Formats: sequence, structure tokens, C-alpha cells
Amino acid sequence: MNDYRGLLIKKQRKELDISLEALSHGVCSPSYLSKIENNILVANDDIYNLLFKKLGISTMDTIKEEKIKQMLDLFFKYYMSSDSKIFKVMDELLEYKDEVVSSCLFVQYQLFLLYASEMNSQINISLAEVEAYYSYMDDSQREYFNLFRLSSGNMELSDNEEWIFIRRLKAKANLYAYQKNTFAAYDLYKTCLNYAIELGNKKLIAEILCSLGWLCLDIDLNQAEKYYTSAAQYDSQYKMLAFFNLGATMIQHKDCMEKGNQYLKKGLKSCTDDFFAVNFAVKYKEALFVYAILKENIHDAKRLIKELDDSKYIDVFSMMLNEDYQLNVDYRNRLKELKNDSSLFKFLFIKNCEYLHKYKEICVANNFI
Repeated sequence: MNDYRGLLIKKQRKELDISLEALSHGVCSPSYLSKIENNILVANDDIYNLLFKKLGISTMDTIKEEKIKQMLDLFFKYYMSSDSKIFKVMDELLEYKDEVVSSCLFVQYQLFLLYASEMNSQINISLAEVEAYYSYMDDSQREYFNLFRLSSGNMELSDNEEWIFIRRLKAKANLYAYQKNTFAAYDLYKTCLNYAIELGNKKLIAEILCSLGWLCLDIDLNQAEKYYTSAAQYDSQYKMLAFFNLGATMIQHKDCMEKGNQYLKKGLKSCTDDFFAVNFAVKYKEALFVYAILKENIHDAKRLIKELDDSKYIDVFSMMLNEDYQLNVDYRNRLKELKNDSSLFKFLFIKNCEYLHKYKEICVANNFI
């Protein structure tokens, strides 16, 4: 049984000093009410509403309750997929804090507050407060609670726990990373990695190593390289992702451009004929094309662009083949649109801004403008 409303009825009845017999009269038997209060059975909504009415407890409109339920489901869905839309849903849900007290959604809402407290320092709720409602949680809610307890260091995985716990811990680490809470993300990724190694799941180990590599790309490129290459050794399927992220990042750094080019070439060779790999091959060729342009190797760039018909950025790459392409207004405008698509386009956008700044200095020095 897992309906919090029984506990609410019990608390309110005792506060008002009403007996079981008096409250249950005309609604149900005293023994039936006792079972409701002690979480032995869940009644239908009509009985709860009648008991609430007798106790003076206001009930929530069913349409609003359904709306809140959908938002709570969406919150946890976004949480587990590390979707940034979670913040908008969180802000909207917080507006209903005082209205869910008499709703069957109360326990789910407490779990929401527990998770949201990590993203909003103004939310004050403890693990112990939510644990008080553990017996009123359903299986799904208990899993979310245990996940939080696990990631807080207050619970150890037992030998028979499913690896889904680790994947959900990893989702939490992803969220930290998107919030730029780098150290918290790194520590949680390392915790996930240790658990995955204990379970001996090589594919999961490789996935977490790739996440650690991704986290380190902008902080310590050498460390990122170690994580990514280890991932490729654990599971060859992750070689495509690992070598692309390494290569596409390294070609943006003058001192390791050539190493990045080599990773891109190796990764491209690992792309097989399945749908996912074919699409990944396009990404590799896009990065190799950018490398060729940066190295002013027009011959390689023209060869590669013939294989980029499937790229949705073909217009940008075509413009890059022209002389003084960085001064092209269409090129500059497209980079503004694409700078958030990937780190590669962000790099090209910044590089183009730097170029235009230098170009302006040259023009001023020569009295051109």
C-alpha cells in the first residue's frame, strides 16, 4: 500500500480529537478506516474525499492534480535523460508546493523537492524528511529514493542490484556536468566507474570512461585522451565516439592538430556499414574538412567536400572553399546560428571573430577604413 492520504487523515483526526467511529460514520466501517490510516489498504477517491470533507481538509481540483502529475513525470524523465528542459518544469512545479499537501501526489512531490534541492539552494529538505514517507512509496518512488541515497554516499550497492542504478547515477552526473558543476560531476562519474568495474560490465565501463573524457576535454586534454583511449580498449563500439571527440577537439589546438587529425582518420576507419556508423562517418568527414581548411590544404578539402552531400552544413563548408571566406557575410551569419550546435562550430565562430578583429586592425593601419 502506498497512499499518503491515509497518514494525513490519521494526523488530522487525532489533532481534532475525533474517534474512528465518529469519522467513519456514514462513510465506511471503523475497521476499514483503520486500515486506510495504517497503510494497509488504498480506498477509492470518493471515500478519501468524504473523509477529507468531514475533517475540513481541502482537496485539489482533479484537472490541476493531473497536470501536476504529468509535470512530475516529466521532471524525472528529464532528470534521467539529463535534459536541460528540467529547469523550466522545476520552476513551474515549485508554484504548487502548498497545494499538494492533501493530494495523493504528496510523496512524489517530496521526492521532486529532494532532487530539486540540488539545483536550487533555496529548497530546504533533507533525506530523513522524505525517508519518513518510505512506507507510502510505490516501487518506482522507492527506486528514485534509493538512487538519491546511493548518490549521496548513504547506501551501498548489494551484489544483486541491477546495473540500472549505475546508469541513473550517471544521468545525475550528466546533469551536474550540464550545470557546469564539474567537480561534483567528476566525483560521481568516478563512483559510477568503480561500481561498473565491480559488476564487470565492459560496455558500461566504456560508456562512463567516455563521459569522463568528455568532462575533461576543456579542462585537461591529456587526461581526456587517457579516458577516451581506455574506453576504446574496453569496448570497440565506443571507438567511434572517443576518437571523434578527441580528434575534433585536438584540431582546435595548434600544438596537437596533427594528433587530432590522426585520431579522426583512425575513427573514420572504424565506422562500419550500419546506419549509426554511416551517420557518424559524415561527422568525421566534416571535422577532417575543417582540419584541411585550417591547414590550407585545399586539395584535401575539395576531395572531402565531394563526400559531404549528406551533411546539413554543406552550405557552410562550400563557402569555406572560397578565398577570403571569413569576410563573407553569409558565412559569418551562419556561424552565429551554428555556434551552439557543436564545439567545432563554436571554435570556428570564435576564430572568425578573431580574424575579423585582426582584419580591422590591418585596415586601420593601412588607412583602408
